[in-house]
Amino acid sequence: MDIGSLDSFLFRYTESELRHRGEPSDVLSPRYRRIPQVNFAGRDMYLFSFNSLMEGRSICVNKESRFTFIPEHIHTVIEFLYVYAGHCTQVIDGRRVEMSAGDICLLDTNVPHSIEYLNESDIVITIEMRKEYLTRGFLQRLGDNAIINHFLVNALSADTAHDQHLLFRRRGDNAIHSILQNILCEYYDPQLCSDQAIEANMVLLCCEILRQYRNQVFSPRSSDAGLIVEILEYIEKNYLTATLESTARHFGFHPNYLSAYIKRQAGRSFKELLILQRMYQACFLLSNTELPIYEIAQKVGYNNLGFFYHKFEAVYHVSPAEYRARQWEAQHF
Repeated sequence: MDIGSLDSFLFRYTESELRHRGEPSDVLSPRYRRIPQVNFAGRDMYLFSFNSLMEGRSICVNKESRFTFIPEHIHTVIEFLYVYAGHCTQVIDGRRVEMSAGDICLLDTNVPHSIEYLNESDIVITIEMRKEYLTRGFLQRLGDNAIINHFLVNALSADTAHDQHLLFRRRGDNAIHSILQNILCEYYDPQLCSDQAIEANMVLLCCEILRQYRNQVFSPRSSDAGLIVEILEYIEKNYLTATLESTARHFGFHPNYLSAYIKRQAGRSFKELLILQRMYQACFLLSNTELPIYEIAQKVGYNNLGFFYHKFEAVYHVSPAEYRARQWEAQHF
């Protein structure tokens, strides 16, 4: 399936939609008879687990049926809800959230929500993913600017737990829409390496969402929040030579103040962030080069090989040689 034929495919009536068109708007699909209900936050609601759909995979894609509604429910996975066309009204833990074409909503696990009646012009796509895919597996795919990505994903995850959801309004460009179209084409018309293509596009999707999250949260109107990202960027670029004192001078702070600020904002000390960045770079070299381990240790700032091994194992719970072997095995099987 190409992108040109995707729209007609998505607007084509499914079997479920044909049935709902001939029923009153308040009639639920028969499938709800098989979905368990639980008492959550003092209310009875459905529990969506996606166990069968996600067996052997980290994500699944779904087009929500039109001419019906989705009653209040919680789910055991993280959900991206994307309005491909038209509109969508969610009620998230009692709060109405109006969404238009191009908007995307990230819902954490166990967030009570429902979707009101969808009309013929309303195409809503949901992508379910296991939480560890976002918080652990995804981090390993983001590249070598590691501590910023780690900070942003952790912040994103923390915010979803606290605020229940994150909503991103459509911007002027169509980057997210194009990525979603690629995912849908591969999902609904599987070809050779479609799973790998979906995984690759999910990385692009998450990267674009992280960019929007950074722009949304660390905007010029929130200069204090933006400062921590600038500090993390400085550490990433200067991890071989940066000290607390030199970093404090660069940003015009007293070292004690900077130390406390970093700990408060990033949840780690300056020293811990420096070590993490060195370890992330070591992982990149272990995975992508054949350099001997002693040379990698030197390249990331450790002349004492034993000390490098100790720090690496403290972060990853395996030796550098074991890490390299696992990465090689994952790449070749």
